[in-house]
Amino acid sequence: MRSSVGRCLYAELTESVAGANQRGLRVSFWEVLLVGLDNIANHASTDAELVRQTRAGQRSSFDALIERYQRRAVSVAYRLLGDLQDALEASQDAFLRAYQGLDSLEDPGRFGGWFLRIVTNTSLNHRRARGNRPRPTSLSEIVDEEMGVGSAAGIPSAAERPDARGRAVELSDRIQRAIADLPEHQRVALVLFSIEQMPQKEVAQIMGCSVEAVKWHVFQARKTLREQLDDFITR
Repeated sequence: MRSSVGRCLYAELTESVAGANQRGLRVSFWEVLLVGLDNIANHASTDAELVRQTRAGQRSSFDALIERYQRRAVSVAYRLLGDLQDALEASQDAFLRAYQGLDSLEDPGRFGGWFLRIVTNTSLNHRRARGNRPRPTSLSEIVDEEMGVGSAAGIPSAAERPDARGRAVELSDRIQRAIADLPEHQRVALVLFSIEQMPQKEVAQIMGCSVEAVKWHVFQARKTLREQLDDFITR
């Protein structure tokens, strides 16, 4: 019985590999056995294919899009909001809005730029709703909390440590706070173009302005950051 089951499984996996290779996935027997054909297919699929599959009712395809864009979404949201919890909430909201509005996406191949526009707008809405809440959590506070260090553990915080790591974390905090204080258009342009390295044309589409306006916002943002960080860099 065991050998017959094994032969059936082997035949099924072999057939899956053959079918996948015919579709151009180029996978091996062991990849299908260890990872699963669905996961390999989702990884190999383009954004357009995943969008079409989601529209056809295949929920796992949207899960693949979430996995593909989750880190970038949180990164953009954090840079715009300066608070990790707010960034996670904004990213979650953005994925929900994207799923609900997927039928409005005219070109499935442009899902990435379309989705990051949603992330940006959702993050800005969160920021406006936050109003005069306390200052964002700094990177050093996040690091200390995650590592279990700080005053409660009897260890100096990152700001109090005179070593290179403490200085690097302090610089990260200063940069994030300086970005948070930028005017909205400058902050968005800087995050999307300079940090996320998106093409200027895509940034312009997300912001609803011209490419020249994006260049100007980035220039002004960099100028402001240099002025605010000059004392730290030169000391």
